Amino acid sequence: MGKPVAASHSQVNDIKKTFLTIGVAIIAVCCLGGVNAGLVLAGSKTCGSFFLRNSQGDVINPLTGENADQPFSSRKTCGACHDYDLITKGFHFQQGWEKISDTYDKKMPWVLSDGMMGKH
Repeated sequence: MGKPVAASHSQVNDIKKTFLTIGVAIIAVCCLGGVNAGLVLAGSKTCGSFFLRNSQGDVINPLTGENADQPFSSRKTCGACHDYDLITKGFHFQQGWEKISDTYDKKMPWVLSDGMMGKH
């Protein structure tokens, strides 16, 4: 196993921004995808307040710093109330994973699918 390499402050900030963006997207999917979307749009069923949770189920609270360096777990955060297996089959969760290919776009070879998979 290789020697760990320290990330720069800029890299850490980029990683945090990426996790925040992914987190917001997954939370939106959890709120809409785990329940009947028609009911959510009608306003009769929405997600109440909740905390993001890490893979151990511990609360992540960036305002207080509690586990703020931990990645969130959609299984522990959304799966507590929603059908996690159903959510993970949706496009917004997969983000093009089923279409990923090294030859997806010949003009832009760094783009591997039509989703976010392989772009960052």
